[in-house]
Amino acid sequence: MDKNFKMSLFSPLYEAWARWAHPFDQAMGKVPVLGGWFAPRWSILIVHRDGRFCVPDGDQGQRVLLDDELRQFAQNKRINLRLGTGLGQQRDIALPHAARHKPAAMIALSLSQYFPFPEDDTAFAVHGPVGPDKDQQSLFRVSFARRSHINEVLQRAAGFGISPLAVDALGDDPSQAVSADLRTGGKAGGGKSASQILVGLCASLLVLAASLGLWSALSLSPKADRLNHKVQPVATDQAAMQKQAKASTPSMLAIWQAATRALPDTAYAQYLLYEKGQLRISGKADNAAQLVSAIESQPIFTGTTFAAASLKEDDGKESFDLTTRVQNAVQP
Repeated sequence: MDKNFKMSLFSPLYEAWARWAHPFDQAMGKVPVLGGWFAPRWSILIVHRDGRFCVPDGDQGQRVLLDDELRQFAQNKRINLRLGTGLGQQRDIALPHAARHKPAAMIALSLSQYFPFPEDDTAFAVHGPVGPDKDQQSLFRVSFARRSHINEVLQRAAGFGISPLAVDALGDDPSQAVSADLRTGGKAGGGKSASQILVGLCASLLVLAASLGLWSALSLSPKADRLNHKVQPVATDQAAMQKQAKASTPSMLAIWQAATRALPDTAYAQYLLYEKGQLRISGKADNAAQLVSAIESQPIFTGTTFAAASLKEDDGKESFDLTTRVQNAVQP
């Protein structure tokens, strides 16, 4: 695939990432407690052409360090050596909008246009963009100095035991955040990218979700199928039992008709209840004792007994309360 085509294909994604990631990282660096992990604390040491070593002091001020203080300052773990007056400086460089993602590469093509030093003795590093783009141009703040001056200053600092992790140039604010390194021509390094950590975490969660889905498909689905195969025979057996039970029990109409035929003209039912294969009949008759044999005469009734004692009522009839077991009529 053509390289230019690749760049044009992924350029919108890269631009969107750059617009979001840089402000997000800066904001996370200002968060209390956690901000120190994303934006490491630098100890800034400013060196001037006349040999003075200073530290930022108050509102854009500087305080000169004595030799003993310099040796004590050397104990700091993350030191940035800032080149002061006569050694280095900062300037803002306007670049075409198309070069906003790789400003250092664009500047390196025209060193003599931007810096007054010989190209082989020029060191520069881009701090970052300054303000929004205007007129199809992007503005970048850049530190620059002579390489020979940087080497001289590093030797002087080494005499006090100072080994800086980054070197940049002094701008308007002595306490300016450290973001560029003249020795490497790139970022000062240190700290963690909050945006990259967030993207990595999201990617890990997506991989975990995909892995769980794959594991479920490969592991749980066969188990579910086996359980279904076990449940299906049970369901089939239950259906067969229900069907058999239904076939072995007369319909309610047949039960009602049989009970009606069983009762003689001298008896009548006041209450019928069919439940769990048992029929309960209560009412009144001239002779309750004859009802047992009358009910048993119907093929679907068997095991007929009195559920309660029969009593003589005021109307001359006897009350009865019978229970009988219902079964299918025996086919001839």
